[in-house]
Amino acid sequence: MGSSVDLASMDDLSNRFNNFFKQDAERAQLIEVVLRKINEDKGRLDSLTIELEHERESRLRYQVELRDLREQRQRWEQLYNKDPYVAVLVDGDGAIFNNELLQDPRQGASEAALRLTEAVRNYLKDTPLGSDDVPIVVRIFANLNGLAKSLLHHNAIDYEDKMRVFAEQFTNSRAEFDFVNVGHGKENADSKMRKMFGHFYRNFQCKKIFFAGCHDNGYLHDLREYAGESGRQRIVLLETTPAQSGFTQMGFEMTRFDSVFRSDVLGSPPVPLAPLTALRIQPMTTAPASSGATTQPPIAPPSTVRKESPIARPATTNTVRANSPAVVPPERQASPATGTVVSSGNGGVSIKYPTYATASGANGHHNVVIAASAKPKEPRVMYYNSNGQRIDPPNNRPANLNDHRTYNEKCLRIKPKVFCNDLYLADGCPKGPNCPLEHEIKLTPGERAVHRWKARGSLCTSGPYCENYRCYLSHHCTFGDGCTRGATCKFKTARWGDLHHSKVDLKPL
Repeated sequence: MGSSVDLASMDDLSNRFNNFFKQDAERAQLIEVVLRKINEDKGRLDSLTIELEHERESRLRYQVELRDLREQRQRWEQLYNKDPYVAVLVDGDGAIFNNELLQDPRQGASEAALRLTEAVRNYLKDTPLGSDDVPIVVRIFANLNGLAKSLLHHNAIDYEDKMRVFAEQFTNSRAEFDFVNVGHGKENADSKMRKMFGHFYRNFQCKKIFFAGCHDNGYLHDLREYAGESGRQRIVLLETTPAQSGFTQMGFEMTRFDSVFRSDVLGSPPVPLAPLTALRIQPMTTAPASSGATTQPPIAPPSTVRKESPIARPATTNTVRANSPAVVPPERQASPATGTVVSSGNGGVSIKYPTYATASGANGHHNVVIAASAKPKEPRVMYYNSNGQRIDPPNNRPANLNDHRTYNEKCLRIKPKVFCNDLYLADGCPKGPNCPLEHEIKLTPGERAVHRWKARGSLCTSGPYCENYRCYLSHHCTFGDGCTRGATCKFKTARWGDLHHSKVDLKPL
């Protein structure tokens, strides 16, 4: 009995011991896991502590940099907003002042400057630029002589010098206003408009640019690169005559200053005196060796010349008109006298003619007729149609392919320069050695023909009412109403209208 109890107690003790041993093993395992976890957390904590120190250092550095940047931004804002101004760029060959301003050039120029200033300030009054202190810089570029002739043709002014006086008075009306005479040349005003536009756009002090060139599709390509958000905030298209459709589709703000610029294209020129069909020769001067005296031939009256004769308008105001002269028919001309050299003023071309004796016309007046010698050089003439528009002779492409090849090779050789049109096509460049265009390379007659053919692809700034005998540009589309270029053709203009003449309108008067 006693031994059974002892055995039972031993088993119980053994079991209990085993349980305690198992618990100790589990406890030791737990402690080991806890210690390992503590070590891992301590490593992470050390790492985070280091990162926190780095973050503190970075935050301090960033705070210092932020303070510096804020100060720098403040300085830049002060510079950016210092001396702001607004620019107005006007292509004066197409954007033309109202007739009422041009009629009295001295008072009208000051009034035009005042109206333009008020119109710009009125447009800006609800913007941050609405202050009266913001300067307005105005640049107007135009071929003054060509513009004056055009305005005279359309009765906007009664003599050409009014345009010159207007330009001078406009320039003197404000220190920031300039009316720039760019001289003869199709691209003169355009190139200056583009250069000054880029200059003002790159200058951050120029807050707004009013661009008055919507009459000319040639500016579309230049404006497209500014059609982003920044450009639309700074560029305002100033519409005078109705804008070409391409301008309205670019998203720029548009405005009109109808109190300053005319909104309609120049109308048709005055109807020529009926029938103005005479061949008018430039004033000629004879210089006989014996006396040195000068003789100027009269101009044939319209009533005595055949219908087929082309009109040739005088290139200068010095054309001499006879008092009701009559042209001597060939059968009534007297025998020629001694030969005399006669110098013509039609663009600097000298023509040698012998003079013939005078003959009496039907009205009793005496006339001097200049007849050509055996191989005369025909005087330059300009052909006009029944509407008074200048008509160009045919512009055929030179057939010699070798001339085209050698001409193109010379063009590549002189790049980026181009050949001077005045030198190669118009009897001499008035700028001489000061001309930036190419003067040195020689062109063969065939190459000159290619150059003339290419030049005829450009529209003359005086359009169909050009009176320059030396003009080498075109005054209407050579394809006439058969042109296939549609609205992209440069001869569809806001200023001159559609210069695609019908066959009837291409016939000289």
